Amino acid sequence: MKRSRVWRWRVWQMLGDANLQKHSPLMFKRFSSHPRLRTCAAKKAALCMLRLLRKYPEGFEEITSDFKSKLLDLLEDPSLGVVTAAMSLLIGLVSHNPEFWEDLTVHKACKLLSKLNHTNAFKEFGQEYVYYKTICPWLQVKILRLLQYYPPPQREEVYSVLCDTLSKLISDVTMQKNVNGNNSAHAVLFEAVNYVIHMENNKDLVSAAVNVLGQRMTATNQPNYRYLALDAMQRMAHIPEAAQQYKKHQDTIIKSLKDSDVSLRRRALDVIYSMCDSNNSELVVGELLDYLQSTTDPTIREELVLRVAILGERFSPNLQWYVDTILKLMTLAGDFVSSQIWMRVVQMVTNNEDLQMYAAETCFRALKTEGVHESMVKCAGYIIGEFGHLIVNKPQSSATAQWLLLRDKFYVSEEWETKQVLLSAFVKLINVHPQLKPQITELIQTQTTTIDAELQQRAVEYLALTQPGREQMLETVMDMMPNFPERESIL
Repeated sequence: MKRSRVWRWRVWQMLGDANLQKHSPLMFKRFSSHPRLRTCAAKKAALCMLRLLRKYPEGFEEITSDFKSKLLDLLEDPSLGVVTAAMSLLIGLVSHNPEFWEDLTVHKACKLLSKLNHTNAFKEFGQEYVYYKTICPWLQVKILRLLQYYPPPQREEVYSVLCDTLSKLISDVTMQKNVNGNNSAHAVLFEAVNYVIHMENNKDLVSAAVNVLGQRMTATNQPNYRYLALDAMQRMAHIPEAAQQYKKHQDTIIKSLKDSDVSLRRRALDVIYSMCDSNNSELVVGELLDYLQSTTDPTIREELVLRVAILGERFSPNLQWYVDTILKLMTLAGDFVSSQIWMRVVQMVTNNEDLQMYAAETCFRALKTEGVHESMVKCAGYIIGEFGHLIVNKPQSSATAQWLLLRDKFYVSEEWETKQVLLSAFVKLINVHPQLKPQITELIQTQTTTIDAELQQRAVEYLALTQPGREQMLETVMDMMPNFPERESIL
């Protein structure tokens, strides 16, 4: 090709939108009418068209079948430089119209990937495109990304070749002393894992991928590999076979929660959350609570609280364990416990009669500790007000002891919502233990002039209920709450 033709590609590269529409047929004709373009010109042509595609995609809406076949034929060019440039253009075109390119693209891409990983590949392609013992890793990555636009091949022979190639890519990568060698090999490895995640249904490849990811998580001097391994595990968690394989690496994943890199800790948290089930929930939630106690990052603490609450409810071995877990959660990070979390505990206790005495006793003990968070006070106050009568005969939890404990918490509470909950609990105590009426009504009287409108209204209404002659109304209004309607947790 003459030098003028090479320059013509550069001129087209600078054309505007209108000129692109005018000259794109000529460009397609030039590109497809020279099957033996010299290597340099062919690469420049493909890359020029890719740049135009990114800037003016509307100019590529009408592509001829002839151009399509010529571009796919370039994937078999003996020069890997031409193949790489053609693959870049092909990915750009496929991203805009995958259906148009599907028929032959997958087959040719699988064939090319297999060819690059054949035992004779080094002899066939020479050393020009071998980068630290990996043949053209950037091209292999592009091929794997292209394949992710389509479902796995339907033809049995193509699918078999692809699976063999992926198995080789996943199993043959070893850690090297050379950083560049590691990076080139692992770039292909992690993209191969991405395609296995895309396939989903190949158990052997999923198992091999999880094993190699678990090995990369032990690479203490390679935090990037550990992050990519955790990220891939998190995206693979929806595959049942992968979730089962994760348990082999459970200790390693949990250890990542203590890593000095916050991004690794976040990704490990995602993986642990996704791998939890009814068989390992106690261990996983226990580790998350320990981590919650040690971390000071407010964003991670907030996320941890929500995830512990969800896992505690979804996979609780028994309801007593669930109550203990949420109460400990409120003790460790009460600032991040929303009202939905402690109200969910109230709903669970109210709807399970066998749990009510245990919950009341546990909450009573929890309130006696120092520095109780207001989320705990609200939850415990509600439960003691409703079910405290079940523990009045137990040592140190008489009706008077319950009243005095709740009264002390009322005086030190800073949130109006907490005082509102406790005020309702006080009237519940009057209904069950009339002997406490004088002390409780005296406190309620002080709240009839408080600045908080909701608390003041409650105090006035409760005082009216406790007037002589309204005992029957008090008993009816302050009777035990009925069961909450069964519904999915808002969490």
